[in-house]
Amino acid sequence: MMAGMKSSIASGRFCWSSLPENSSIAFDYTDQDMPQTQHQMPEEVGQGWFQSIHLPMNMVIRRGIAHFKPEVLGKLFPVATIEEHFHEPVLCVQLTRRGRLVLMDHELERDFVFGYNNSLFEHIRRRDSHVSLDASENIEMTTLIIGDSVLNQLLGEEYAASLLAGLRVTAIPTTSVNKVPPHINALLHSCIPDHLIGHIAKLYTQAKVLDYLCAIAHYFSGNIKNQHPESVIEAQIQQMHDELLQLEGKVPSLNELSVKYGIPFRKLKEGFSKIYGKSLFSYISEVRLTEAHAKLFSTDVPMKTIAKNLGYSHVNHFITAFSKQFGYSPGSLRKRSRS
Repeated sequence: MMAGMKSSIASGRFCWSSLPENSSIAFDYTDQDMPQTQHQMPEEVGQGWFQSIHLPMNMVIRRGIAHFKPEVLGKLFPVATIEEHFHEPVLCVQLTRRGRLVLMDHELERDFVFGYNNSLFEHIRRRDSHVSLDASENIEMTTLIIGDSVLNQLLGEEYAASLLAGLRVTAIPTTSVNKVPPHINALLHSCIPDHLIGHIAKLYTQAKVLDYLCAIAHYFSGNIKNQHPESVIEAQIQQMHDELLQLEGKVPSLNELSVKYGIPFRKLKEGFSKIYGKSLFSYISEVRLTEAHAKLFSTDVPMKTIAKNLGYSHVNHFITAFSKQFGYSPGSLRKRSRS
């Protein structure tokens, strides 16, 4: 029924950060089948490629790989500005098998960090974002784009709405970062076969994507009132997580957060570690320092201002935490960015 439909993508443009402003790739809905194409990154940084496939059931799957040279390990590498317009609202999923990315959403005016443990979900009509790659390790990433009409046809409107609510992307535009079990992400990472070509390869990819949608819908959707109390607490913790990522300055104490969000202290402490793999303050510190890395590398904001906005009482405390996380000082990073 959906075979032969045009892509949900009306038009798009990839502008490479390392090339002149007029160096870009432009495409429309007829160009969604794109063979492996070389990344336009400087040779001294590394190399990589990406590809795109338009599936029979009107979804688009993309895969990208970047390998970095040892000299740039630890740097944040701006790769591209992406502009896309869609015929309808779409759910866009981005996840990595290895590595970490920073997406700066110009419309929402927010940075989103995602990697192996956390997938990025966007519910959007248009995309205007800048992508940077964390060169701490090589990157393998997969992107899935599926229109709302297709999602409704596949899952049914009620179940599709439940999935979007579970992902916390009901509104348009909305972006959220969610922890997804590795066995579910593996379905999408392995969906593009290396041993098949032509229509049979697309059929294989389509089947894997449908498996992923079934798994992700089963994992995230469901009526809150019918869920186990632990699931309700997880949803509250995820809401708190998203709000804390937008907060500047000192992070409230666990006691203060427990009172504000109505979550028992022990369940908040243990629940956050269960969902995000580390303590709340370790996690927030890591995310904030990654954002500080990006600002130090690409802006002239004074180090003291960055430290203050992150909640450090003294710039020396910020320098110590930054050096511990990245293995080099913020001052040396800023010097490299200007060289």
